[in-house]
Amino acid sequence: MTDTYADLLACEDLLLFASAAIPSTGQREFHSGAAEQRLSLEFLHEYVHGTHPDPYALALALHVNDHNAAAIVHRLLSNPRTGASAGERARENALIRRRLAEMPPQRVYRLFARLARERVNNRRTRATMRAWIAARPNLDLDAVKYRPGLRAAARHARVTLPEEVGVFLFSPPGKRRRHRYGSPLLRAHGRAHYSASDLYDLPYTVAEGFAARHRVPRGVFLEGVRERATRAERLRPAEHRAATRRRAP
Repeated sequence: MTDTYADLLACEDLLLFASAAIPSTGQREFHSGAAEQRLSLEFLHEYVHGTHPDPYALALALHVNDHNAAAIVHRLLSNPRTGASAGERARENALIRRRLAEMPPQRVYRLFARLARERVNNRRTRATMRAWIAARPNLDLDAVKYRPGLRAAARHARVTLPEEVGVFLFSPPGKRRRHRYGSPLLRAHGRAHYSASDLYDLPYTVAEGFAARHRVPRGVFLEGVRERATRAERLRPAEHRAATRRRAP
């Protein structure tokens, strides 16, 4: 009877946690403020992780939102449980890596930067960072668009980066801008420091910063972005036809 009652309480705890972790983002909502939400969520994460560590990790396989998934990964990496078997650790690692692969890169980089800032330096954390960065499809783009996060994670986990990306992230500004990059994106970033016409070859959020720096009027900037997108759309059918011809026997 005691075991049955304990199981019932555990189920209620996990149901409460799942009900909160799926919709809640820690931001202000109509029925509660942001600080109140964050405090309640923090308590739930701490309680469920300490009381039900295995189901807590398994919550990463549920449809919890990215905010809470990042909080779960942060807690699993920064507060690894003692006494876990090799199988349990392997399952946690698989859950962490699978969920990180599904999350928006900017959120993952924020998580990694937080772990680096808090000096969470255990082997699993470093291996998680290295594996995720190694799987990124375009580190040139990440270096330009998410530079602080990539730099913090690469330094913290001692990630071996492609040479050009390493120069871009870690060299002094003068050397970084003078470097002859093979990557068109990194070249465009260097040129955009001096020429407003080159900023349109950069991701929108990065280009927006350069536009403000060069004092490009908002309307002119948006028109330039639109024209570049139109050119890209025109090029796509030609590229598709060329690729089809290359595949043809």
